[in-house]
Parts: sequence; structure tokens; C-alpha cells
Amino acid sequence: MKNTYFTGYFPLISILLFSTSMSIAAVIYATELLKNFGIYNGMLGIVSESEIRIALFVLFALIFFMILSALKLIANTVTELTLLFFSKDSEGKTLTKIRAGSAFFLVGGALSLLLIQFGWLIAAVFLLASFCYFVFLVYQTSSMLSSISLIGLVLFHLLFWIIFILGLFFLLVRLYNSFISSLPL
Repeated sequence: MKNTYFTGYFPLISILLFSTSMSIAAVIYATELLKNFGIYNGMLGIVSESEIRIALFVLFALIFFMILSALKLIANTVTELTLLFFSKDSEGKTLTKIRAGSAFFLVGGALSLLLIQFGWLIAAVFLLASFCYFVFLVYQTSSMLSSISLIGLVLFHLLFWIIFILGLFFLLVRLYNSFISSLPL
């Protein structure tokens, strides 16, 4: 199809597929964790097993949907910002060319549904889809950028995501340490 909007729904479907597979994997893990802590049998006295699984699925699906949607929003903003800084294209032809890259996430989301028993493989598929999209982005934009601009685009993306992940990790460690230090021992 030659319609430029054909791939417009791919990101939403990808987010739904990944959040569904991650949620099912999280429900399996959380159920085992609740059984190991002895909480699950007590919960069964109040609600049925299917209600517990559905409630956990809805909770995890909502959380993963929000996280993946926020990551997509951040990634789109970073991509458009790098194109603003480094691209000579003022008409948006580059954005039209890279729109088809969302198919990598669509295929990854479909593949993740096959791997619900292995949560770490779902994360690996997501990272692989992200890497393939990044290579596709660099390849598609290389014709519209000079060599220096292409290096700037790659470095900007890499530095942003490294700083973002390290900042998030630092924040979680600080939060964990403050929580542990506030416990009465």
C-alpha cells in the first residue's frame, strides 16, 4: 500500500501486544511469588483464582501500557529533536520514511506473545526490536544527513538513552536506600 498512514496504527498494536505478553508473564511470576509467601491461599478464601488472575492481569497490563506508551512518546520526541538539530529536511520527508520502522515493534510484539513463559526473553525481543528500529532509522536518515550530522544523530540518541537509563537506575537505588533506612530495625 502506498498510503502514508498505513503504518499509523502499528505503534498502538505493538504496545498492546507487548503489554499483554509482559502482563501475562508478570501474572505468572506474581502468582508464584504470592504462593511462596503464603498469601495466595489466604486470597483464595476471599476471591476465586480466576478473579485474582484477572485483577493482576489488568493491573500489570495498565502499568506496562503506561510505561511503553511513555517510552514511545519519549522516543518520538528524541527522534524528532535529533532530526531538528541534524537534518536539512524541512518538509518532513524523513519522518515519513522512518514511519515504516514501527513494523519491527509489531513483529516483536507478535513474537513476544509466543514467549510468555519467559519474561526475560520478552525483554530481549523488545530490545532487539528497538535495536533493529534504530538501525533502520540510521539507514533511512543517512541519505538526508551529512556524515557529521549522522554521527551527531547516533551520539545524541545513545547519550540520551544512556543518561535516561542511568538516571532512572540512580533514582530507584536512592528510593530503595531511603526506604530501607526508614525501616525500624
